[in-house]
Amino acid sequence: MIRLDYKELLTENSIHCIQQIIKKNGVISYPTDTLYGLGGNFHSLIVINKIDCLKQRRELPYSVAISGIRMLNPLVETIPEIFHELSRQLVPGKFTFLLPASPQLRKSLLKNSSKIGIRIPNLPDILELISKLKVPLISTSVNRSNQKPLNNPDLIEARFPEIDLLIDKGPLEESKGSTILDLTRSPIRCIRQGDDYQKLVSLGIEFTVK
Repeated sequence: MIRLDYKELLTENSIHCIQQIIKKNGVISYPTDTLYGLGGNFHSLIVINKIDCLKQRRELPYSVAISGIRMLNPLVETIPEIFHELSRQLVPGKFTFLLPASPQLRKSLLKNSSKIGIRIPNLPDILELISKLKVPLISTSVNRSNQKPLNNPDLIEARFPEIDLLIDKGPLEESKGSTILDLTRSPIRCIRQGDDYQKLVSLGIEFTVK
């Protein structure tokens, strides 16, 4: 495992190193504004299978982290108007948006789901990294299935030595994970009340709760 200090993330050498790992279907762990994530090239079934094995789960699809709205269009069939309304208030931020997946995406990438989870974390250096990589990154917490997510890079390195690269931002604060909103239905539905859920409540937008 390569362990990279977050302060060095956007140096030329670091970007080149990460690009090579992504091209070779490697798995990385990176910080977000909530939890550390497991990721890699979303378009690679090899990477998805590797992460399935690490997490010991296979049935659930993974969300993707993108750098901004430009990277969104190829991933979705349509962008609901409510997304634009919410994104003005909540993006970048601690939210995952379920949107109708593009029919051009292979179903196997989505575990046969008709939806795709979109995440734009409020961590500028990570967004710039994704922009430079030019691929959406798988975004899922660092943990075995049904176990607590790991937010300490020392524990991540010890328990997941198979990861190719760990971007070390130090231990992160306690987090519930992102708040998950399903925008494919009306009214929209809150699937998980995670971090910054109260920001959603304060907007006064109609929604239901799972």
